[in-house]
Amino acid sequence: MAPRPRWWHTLQSSKAEARLAVDLYNRSGNERQLEAFIVHMNLGWTKLLQARTEESGGDLIVRDERGWRKKHPEGGYLYKPLRELLAEQFVDADPRRNNIIFFLGLRNQIEHRHEAKVAALVAGRTQALLINYEQTLVDWFGHDEALGSELRFPLFVSAITEDAVEAVKNVRAQVPKGVLDWLQDFDASLEPGLSADQRFDFRIYLIPHTGPKSEADASMSFIREDDLTEDQRAAVEQVRTIIREKHVPVEDLNRFKFGEVVDQVAARLDVPFNSYMHTQAWKYFAARPLTNAPDPAATKPQFCVYNSTFEQYTYTPAWVEYLVRHLADPAEYALVRAWRPSVLTDATGVASG
Repeated sequence: MAPRPRWWHTLQSSKAEARLAVDLYNRSGNERQLEAFIVHMNLGWTKLLQARTEESGGDLIVRDERGWRKKHPEGGYLYKPLRELLAEQFVDADPRRNNIIFFLGLRNQIEHRHEAKVAALVAGRTQALLINYEQTLVDWFGHDEALGSELRFPLFVSAITEDAVEAVKNVRAQVPKGVLDWLQDFDASLEPGLSADQRFDFRIYLIPHTGPKSEADASMSFIREDDLTEDQRAAVEQVRTIIREKHVPVEDLNRFKFGEVVDQVAARLDVPFNSYMHTQAWKYFAARPLTNAPDPAATKPQFCVYNSTFEQYTYTPAWVEYLVRHLADPAEYALVRAWRPSVLTDATGVASG
């Protein structure tokens, strides 16, 4: 029998890391389960991407500008890191890539005495990290390599009783401000609509099944919203609206002119915020290009959009929240107020808007 190719062994190692990540996350207690899950899922994803690269004939080694393989300081060759492998396999806007990058950053933000609270806050993204891994594994290597038959849905008690539901609502208030700010800033940096994608943040509603059980019934099944019964739909409607009114897209809908931003932010801060401070802020945070820039549309679209028809900028609700959150910090407010470019490239000096 011919020996297995190297990529196959890498793939089995990847699956072993994913299984270990799930085992560690599902154990009882509050002893760094989230960090352990992130570490081993990152290893699982790294090895999965390595297997994919090897199987398709790609190169795993970092090379210099001449094409020579780079040496690792501790011996051997330098392998491509997870971020580089992600960039090769997924486009920037792929929810899977953004979900993985989110956890790469979150691990650096975790304060261990608050880890259980953070874990509750990002539970949907944690689930998405695993589901994305399984679906990508099957897409690339087939159903024979799937993990689904090896993983079990854990028994749990959180968010089942009314008291537990209320406890979960209070979790966000207990997460350290630095971690919460990082989470909010990460979400604000995403392309519009990406944070609502199930591949980035997985959300489900559990509806107890009280009818008679048939032999075909499973303990848990996934049902499309369109296939819900009237009773199921009524239950789900208690927590969110499933059927949304369809809106015709309108340019600048739900966006603000700079004066409206100034009014809203000023009303929520205990420090002065005026047109000058708004200009300082968009320059400091690079929300939009400078006046007379070659490409006026080169904005951060989650914060600011250029209207070419009226040649003006409009701002998103996320920009208002971002300013309120950051400028409420006296140190950051002082930095924004005092900011000056190292080289003056704005022909008009301080621009309006």
